[in-house]
Amino acid sequence: MANITSTVATPFLPTIWAQRALSVLRTNIVLAKLCARDVDYAPGWVGEQLNIPYPGTFVASDKVANTLVGISTPTGGTTVNVTLNKHKTVDMIIEDYANAQANENLMDRYVVPAAIALAQQLETDLLSNYANLTNTVGTSGTNVTAATVQAALENLDINLAPMSDRALIVSPKDKISLLQDSTLQTYFAFSEQNAIREGAIGNLFGFDTYMSQLIPVVTGTPNSTKCLAIHKESILLAMRPFREPPADSGVKVSSLVDPVSGLAIRVLYQYDINNRGIHLAFDMLYGTVALRPTVGCVVLS
Repeated sequence: MANITSTVATPFLPTIWAQRALSVLRTNIVLAKLCARDVDYAPGWVGEQLNIPYPGTFVASDKVANTLVGISTPTGGTTVNVTLNKHKTVDMIIEDYANAQANENLMDRYVVPAAIALAQQLETDLLSNYANLTNTVGTSGTNVTAATVQAALENLDINLAPMSDRALIVSPKDKISLLQDSTLQTYFAFSEQNAIREGAIGNLFGFDTYMSQLIPVVTGTPNSTKCLAIHKESILLAMRPFREPPADSGVKVSSLVDPVSGLAIRVLYQYDINNRGIHLAFDMLYGTVALRPTVGCVVLS
């Protein structure tokens, strides 16, 4: 058992728990780091409507000598409305909070599963935007192959998706299908050796390829697995920190926004006399929307 001094036990620091939770969140997200993000340090509230501008596309014009330049007006621009309607929380009671604060391993037993639960819910909500994407490739009930990925590549190319920031997110079964695809064996052996060594596919036909255990599967005959081939602007995640609770509420709080991932998390702490322990809560506030649905497609399998 850790030696718990008064210095450790007296000031319970939600910031320490929030920082640790953010580090766990970073390592357990897939789509959240591949999509467009709108993050602000200004606090939001549940139900707040954000109006996020998207400028559209421009057309290059000739510069004629001795004349003023023409001002380009983008086409296809719009304002996307995103509602911060996802308030996700994980609450727990910690009776021996001083020991948990002092012992890093013990703290992780609380923080890690809480952060993973939030990460999984965030990923699930983002992946549900498959229903709002415009295009599909592949066939339900048939595993993804190299040919399916090439069809997704052609789809994004035809729809003028930018060449950079493309990602393919596949289900566990489709990851194995790609690793076993005979047409890719030479590529994996010589160009993407991590595919053989670690099961990490890497870049495939211009897509940074990832596996998500949370890819939606719609039950049917056959079941329909909804993998994604996207440019980052196809889906938007808007996230805000919370407002602070009232100063006299007796709640200690730490709200952090991660400058790397754009994730925002709040940790709340209050003694609960009924349960004779610390009521500890981790929560997040966000909303998601299909920003440019034509530059992403559902890869059916």
